[in-house]
Amino acid sequence: MKKVIKNLEKPRVLDVVSKVLIAIMWVLLVVYCITLFILPIWMILTSFKDQIEYVSNRFGFPEIPYFENYKNIYHHLQIPADEDGFIKYNIFHMLGFSVLYSVGSSFVNVFFTTCMAYVLSKYRFFGRNFIYNLGIVVMIVPIIGSLPSAMVIRSTLLVYDNMFLHIITSPSTCFSGMNFLLLYGAFKSLPWDYAEAVFIDGGNDFTAFFRMYLPMILPTDVVIFVLSFLGSWNDYQTFMLWLPSTPNLAYGLYQFQGQSRALLHASTVEIMAGFSIVIVPTVLLYVCSQKLILSKFTVGGLKG
Repeated sequence: MKKVIKNLEKPRVLDVVSKVLIAIMWVLLVVYCITLFILPIWMILTSFKDQIEYVSNRFGFPEIPYFENYKNIYHHLQIPADEDGFIKYNIFHMLGFSVLYSVGSSFVNVFFTTCMAYVLSKYRFFGRNFIYNLGIVVMIVPIIGSLPSAMVIRSTLLVYDNMFLHIITSPSTCFSGMNFLLLYGAFKSLPWDYAEAVFIDGGNDFTAFFRMYLPMILPTDVVIFVLSFLGSWNDYQTFMLWLPSTPNLAYGLYQFQGQSRALLHASTVEIMAGFSIVIVPTVLLYVCSQKLILSKFTVGGLKG
């Protein structure tokens, strides 16, 4: 009888321990999420204060919203476009570079990665396994170790400091990390019967890809494009290393922050206003596409 009671008590103890651990994990997760919102909210509130109010009230709400910071950022946020400093880029120039780079690199990345994943997953040809393994190696090799050689090659080929050529020749154009593996697996799950049906109707390989397989994989491509756009918009290291003459908003604000601290060109509240402007497009894009990003897609045209 005692053994039966002990056996019944053990599951109860395990259930209590598991519930306690789950509760602790939920508390930690909620606290972590709250900390993620603290800094952006503080940044936005600071951008609506004047410098005097910021010094006297760093963490409180602004008494009266001060919109002059957003007006002043246009005059103060200027990055030299040449060594002499006679030509300068303002915030609208940087906005144009950000849109051009984010849209262009994301589209090229998604399109060529989709094409590469489709060809390697659906066609058998000599060197197919070598190209696939080469893509895996490109993903594994640390970019820091190849920076000196990449700098020499890009300078020799006149790709350095050229946005268009940089987008076309980016290493992630065809093998963009997990995106390639995701699309490769998605195409692998689609049967070849669709292509055979296209061939019977008189179509060719291009028709099978653009009219049959691409529409099936399009929701996944849209999600990858949105995530790639968000990453490209906030990317300042690429412009720091490869495109110093065409600063985007992220790199422009990075330089602006350093120059302001050294030369006192702008106050902290104006810097926070600049950062608030940068996050607006990404927040709007994420809010509009969060259901698409978080949803699950079933790729295919047959049930069962």
